[in-house]
Amino acid sequence: MSSRRDFIRSAAALGIGGFSATTLLEALVANPVQAQAGAERAAAPPLDLAEWSYFWVGVEQAHLPRGTTVSGKQMYVEYWIPSLVRHPLPIVLVHGGGGQGLDWMGTPDGRPGWVTYLLQEGFKVYVVDRPGHGRSPFHPDLHGPFPAQTNTLEAMSGQFTPPNASRPASGPYRPLHNQWPGTGEIGSPDLDQLVASQGGSYVAPGGAVSAGPAAAGGRGGRGIQGGAAQGGAPAAAFAATPPPVDGGAAAGAETAHMVWRQRGAMLLDKIGPSIIMTHSAGGPFGWLVAEIRPNLVKGIICIEGGGTPFGGQNMWGMSTIPVAYDPPVSDPSEIKTKVVTPTEPGMQPYRLQEEPARKLKNLQGIPIVIVTAEASFASPGNPGAIAYFKQAGCKAEELRLVDRGIHGNGHMMMVEKNNRQVLQPILDWIQKNVPASGARVSATQKTTTSGKKPETAMTLANQGFFWVGTEHKKVPYGTIISGQMYVQYLTPSQVRHPYPVVLVHGGSGQMLHYMGTGDGAAGWAHYYVQEGYRVYLVDRPGHGRAPYHPDALGPIGPQPTYAGVVADFKRATVGPNRQWSGPGDVTDPLVDQFMASQNATPQDQAMAQALWASRGAELLDKIGPAIVQTHSAGGPFGWLVADQRPKLVKAIVCVEGGRLPFETLTNLQGIPIVYVTAEKSGRTQGAAVIASLKQAGCDAEELQLKDRGILGNGHFMMFENNRRQVFDVIRGWIEQKLPARS
Repeated sequence: MSSRRDFIRSAAALGIGGFSATTLLEALVANPVQAQAGAERAAAPPLDLAEWSYFWVGVEQAHLPRGTTVSGKQMYVEYWIPSLVRHPLPIVLVHGGGGQGLDWMGTPDGRPGWVTYLLQEGFKVYVVDRPGHGRSPFHPDLHGPFPAQTNTLEAMSGQFTPPNASRPASGPYRPLHNQWPGTGEIGSPDLDQLVASQGGSYVAPGGAVSAGPAAAGGRGGRGIQGGAAQGGAPAAAFAATPPPVDGGAAAGAETAHMVWRQRGAMLLDKIGPSIIMTHSAGGPFGWLVAEIRPNLVKGIICIEGGGTPFGGQNMWGMSTIPVAYDPPVSDPSEIKTKVVTPTEPGMQPYRLQEEPARKLKNLQGIPIVIVTAEASFASPGNPGAIAYFKQAGCKAEELRLVDRGIHGNGHMMMVEKNNRQVLQPILDWIQKNVPASGARVSATQKTTTSGKKPETAMTLANQGFFWVGTEHKKVPYGTIISGQMYVQYLTPSQVRHPYPVVLVHGGSGQMLHYMGTGDGAAGWAHYYVQEGYRVYLVDRPGHGRAPYHPDALGPIGPQPTYAGVVADFKRATVGPNRQWSGPGDVTDPLVDQFMASQNATPQDQAMAQALWASRGAELLDKIGPAIVQTHSAGGPFGWLVADQRPKLVKAIVCVEGGRLPFETLTNLQGIPIVYVTAEKSGRTQGAAVIASLKQAGCDAEELQLKDRGILGNGHFMMFENNRRQVFDVIRGWIEQKLPARS
């Protein structure tokens, strides 16, 4: 580990996590684990990205009595492409049970996650949030009632973290767990950071709303029917959805695994042949997708997941839904099985087919590995699953970390202290078993057809995420995290501006509003980083990656409808200065990409704004002085945080935001404020907001885009054709008030 002086110097230069040098020095003394994490980040080479963006697959429309919404079966995909691609096959990372893609993106103590390490190795990386999880919003109108909250601190502590007094170790393996980055006990910050991301649910059988006629086309990717023939299975076994139903619950149950299969197939249809890596309850995703896209799945890595053959709901072997056997099977009762009792201590009996065993027709030739840690509740391994796949003619093997000299890991091995060491044998397995991944590709930086870098290219000194506001709330079934706010940060390799910018989304949205349009185009977050700003993107409590549950945040509002937003898009499609590229209506694929991210919001607005104030203040306490930029109904966030931390808010950029939530504006005096209004948005409140601020003695002004010659924009100007031009005007105002470094 670096000396204190070297660590502070390098960390301050890179803007690690936004911490001040004083805070970093205190961290060295008070929290050696986090200090070591900071040193690792400081020593890491810059991350040179050709692309960072997102998209949705499987966006379908549901027709409810009150209007058209998304169906709730869409799947979010965030992706990173390194400038130097060494492995032509991408890796798709699929999270476990109550988690989301964050499981792969970082660690509870702030070190890099496997996404960063895979990028450093030259892999293209795609991280999904399965439907109903993370950025893929859960809503009872679409998925059935909210599930019972099982992600309590009591449930996670001692199970995913080392055994402790409240949950002592059982069996010979759990006492060996010593790689967790912290104590993992209730009240520890590392447990809070883990549990804050937990939430969501599978698409509930019988609870999903079936897709309307608009979904029958290809919007969002090829459907399951198109893959049945390719997969060699009977078409009836892979029916995409029940007949359309307008108004609520589906006619017949559609299981979560069928939705995963469909959306995974759509993803690979879009990105091409790939390796799929899964974890825990997300384990079946790999072989489910391979069943209907056998030519596109080139390897399956399952980390402590998938269950056991013919156990639980795995009626079809290692699958809950039909698979193609040879000889064919029309009903799982036709598969005769026998019990096998392992001789290895600690292993439970499992079932295999009676001989002669049927073969898994579509998984032949796809290498499969199941990875197990030494000290997990899944230890010592899963030989039954491997025996099942081998018996069915597949190329499968087990990888136990302890056999590679890697000790002390639990179930969340990808976030533990030795997570890079854990990844290495998996990389070795890929190199050995997935030959195409070892091929060398061009060492030149990726460019567009015009010879220029993609507009989403960035060179980062650091990237990661953390949670603020991990408040504990006692409920009848335990202790939950309540009102947490998600923060994702990007630090450019060359920081030009002394203050970072905090980007806060609008009403029912999430931070994706700043990440581009969902079709690979850059957004304002990219532009800020490219111009040398440290960027902190937030998902407000109950939005996006910040999980919503009624026990934490109270009743939820209705799922947003298309009609509620298309009027804003249409305003930017009319007249001579058209700024929205599509028709801006319910037939528009870009509107689908927008609607896929829309969250229902908590009904208690006073509670919500109190959370914005406290969580925003905590964020600035952590990262230091910053510029706060808000949009639409998220507008009050800026005023509230400035009222709480007037010395830490260096400027406020309010893009067509909400009115001032209080009358006393003394704490906003001396803070430069601009209110941005587009020509065609129909918003007129800017003048009144500025008048109130000026009357209170604030340094405030309205910026009408039309006065700068920027015409044709609607309310969602950050999505529109001239979004770079709008950004440049905002940046120009910031740097007039707060000059950048030369």
